[in-house]
Amino acid sequence: MKKIFTSPFFTPVIFSVLWASLVAVVLIFYPEQKFAITEDGEIIDIITNIGYVLMIATMLIMAKDFADKQTSWGIYLFLGMAAFLREGGIQHHLSKTDSTPFKSRFFLNPDNPLGEKIIFGLILLVIFGVLAYLAVKYAKHLIVSFFKLDTITWSIAVFCTVLVCSKFADRYPSNWRKSHGDTFLPREQIEVWSLLEESLEMFLPYLIIIIFLQYHIILQNRKIGLTFHKSRKK
Repeated sequence: MKKIFTSPFFTPVIFSVLWASLVAVVLIFYPEQKFAITEDGEIIDIITNIGYVLMIATMLIMAKDFADKQTSWGIYLFLGMAAFLREGGIQHHLSKTDSTPFKSRFFLNPDNPLGEKIIFGLILLVIFGVLAYLAVKYAKHLIVSFFKLDTITWSIAVFCTVLVCSKFADRYPSNWRKSHGDTFLPREQIEVWSLLEESLEMFLPYLIIIIFLQYHIILQNRKIGLTFHKSRKK
């Protein structure tokens, strides 16, 4: 079972099957409820929040797998907490004058306080700085190891693909409206895009859990292999 779980194809296959099955079930059996189930407090939102709680718990339990706590595990936990808080909607309760302080319109709006712009701008700079640090540190390794069928790299690739696709699905209706003279997409299509976005986002914390568990198992197998090799030398 561990061998299957740590296969580079496990995450792509299991995600594709589960996500496609979820979307198919909703579209086939609950076509009239597809927009309702994506709203806050409904089934997809509940499953997503449970996923983030489990993700944070997994990160805390697996902390011992990372020797460099500040430059690896600490960063992952920080980003995980930021994602958890964002999913919980904290961004809608931070600014006194706007719906969210983490969009370009917030910084361009002259009615928003300068102090808030500075504070939330610094927060964004920290988050982008951390992401840039990870990109510089691991980009070359991820590219090389992807073609070597590295399990963790393939799982990370699935996570990044799902993240990008969810953001595309989120922005598509509004971008389409802006490019077509402020004309909205038909409601049916908007509901489908909403389902795609929320269903993709639902899997993000669970993909992180898989990555951490795969890393843990692979690390333990390496330690066992190293111990066995040393004992044979003796």
